[in-house]
Amino acid sequence: MDYINTGEFNSYEDLKEAIIEDEKQAFPDKSDKVIERLVYSWDDLEVEKQASKRKLLEYHDETHIPRVVEEIIENWESQSQQRKFNAILTVAYKKRVLAYFEEFKRQLAEHDAPFNVAMTFSFGGDEDPEPVDPKVVEDMFKNYAAFTGIEFIAGDKKQGPDAYFEDLITRATRGGSGRNPKNIDLVIVADQLLTGYDAQLLNTLYVDRSLELHGLVQAYSRTNRVHGPDKEFGSIINFQYPKMTEEKVDTALKLYGTGGTSSKAIVEPYETAVEQLNIKMEKIKSIMSDPTTWQEIQNDTETKETFLLHFKDAAEQMQLVEQYYQFKWDNDTFGFDEKTWLNYIGAYRNLRTQEGEDSDLPPIPTSLPGKTRLVRTQVIDASHILELMGEQATASNGKQTVDAETLRIVYQQIEELSNLGDYEKAQLLKEFVEAELKPGRVSTEIRFDEAFENWKNGKKRAVIYELSKEWGINSQIFEKSVEAYSNQNPEDIPYIVDLTRTLDFSSATNPMGQNRLEHNMKLTNELPKVIPKIKGKYD
Repeated sequence: MDYINTGEFNSYEDLKEAIIEDEKQAFPDKSDKVIERLVYSWDDLEVEKQASKRKLLEYHDETHIPRVVEEIIENWESQSQQRKFNAILTVAYKKRVLAYFEEFKRQLAEHDAPFNVAMTFSFGGDEDPEPVDPKVVEDMFKNYAAFTGIEFIAGDKKQGPDAYFEDLITRATRGGSGRNPKNIDLVIVADQLLTGYDAQLLNTLYVDRSLELHGLVQAYSRTNRVHGPDKEFGSIINFQYPKMTEEKVDTALKLYGTGGTSSKAIVEPYETAVEQLNIKMEKIKSIMSDPTTWQEIQNDTETKETFLLHFKDAAEQMQLVEQYYQFKWDNDTFGFDEKTWLNYIGAYRNLRTQEGEDSDLPPIPTSLPGKTRLVRTQVIDASHILELMGEQATASNGKQTVDAETLRIVYQQIEELSNLGDYEKAQLLKEFVEAELKPGRVSTEIRFDEAFENWKNGKKRAVIYELSKEWGINSQIFEKSVEAYSNQNPEDIPYIVDLTRTLDFSSATNPMGQNRLEHNMKLTNELPKVIPKIKGKYD
């Protein structure tokens, strides 16, 4: 198990110095010695966590991907044992798979002895929010044909993506190009091949992403198939957050491994995993048969909590099922279609958002995002709906209006956006339509997205000023506090000292206490609840 620093930081001592400076700027009233004593007491793991939290340690694909590729290429011959074995690189997200593939092509073109690289990901269907450009698929097939001699055809049912994936799976089990020039040396994936894929000649898993607990152990176990004395174990090479990743690995092995050098995870057969998914989905259906009716249970605390608990369980199982290389959506096998699953994701997100707790979402399959759905090649989101308004609008007396049919479609898509988990944004769009579009108040001098942003910011400002009156606080300082608030530090209320210092208890129209002290104390507790709701609704 290796943890590689690809140059995002020089040393943990350097990170400590950066954190100290960051802390001094954030809290100028704190003693320098107090700050330094605290930071210097941290171990490397805590330093890494703090640096990540403060965005002092980040991984940017523009610089990170070339470094990872360079590291892999430089050590390829020894790592693959002169290309006897092959490897998987898992990077999460389709766009990163494509970016890595292009970077390998670029660097290997300048290499004396290039090796064979292939990639695979979910090609998706009508529900895929990230449709792949056919030219990308053609280029992928062309690159594959260059070393395999087999040509696949984009869009072809027999010789298209499914046939390509089947050939790749079979070929990848044969080891590296040192055994046969037509073999695959490295496969770049998002989630495919991380569960249930067994290949004795796979000896390395490169990881440039975050993996959690059971999923982490399942992915890591891809390399543990013994192949004689030259492969008694596999290698895992991680390229992000060395200490934080090491902690995750230790935690995962304690929970799911047997400990020691024999630690391994046991994965159920694909059919069993799907059966378990069906059982979990039936439980969800028994609680809420129609996910678009989520509002019926939002005030029923017991039923809502039961649904949230069981959906999270089902979502985790779905994530597991999607990772098997056999995964392919089948309505009959799963017992529900993709649209239904998207709506259940939407129901979960809406109910969590209503609680003001949208940070604890379960792992959602990347091919099925809960906030978007494809319409031909367009995603239904706020931007698409506003774009539709602009495309269909006609000008009259300096104002923009739409006809009844366009208005019907707009309302329909707003409802769809709500069903897919963006209820707050959907309600704002609906209100914007009622207040600005229908009465003909949108000027021809402005785009609809700008008009919506201006209107939305005005609504946010009105809420802030109304609350300022109720609490007797300075509205300008409160607005600055809302703008500066970050969900990454939910308990940290910007400008809290200024807010409480300038509080005018006598002017509060709705005081929370009998005196200034009591009001101030309750206000301090209320702000961490109210500000995230304002940010979540209007930003």
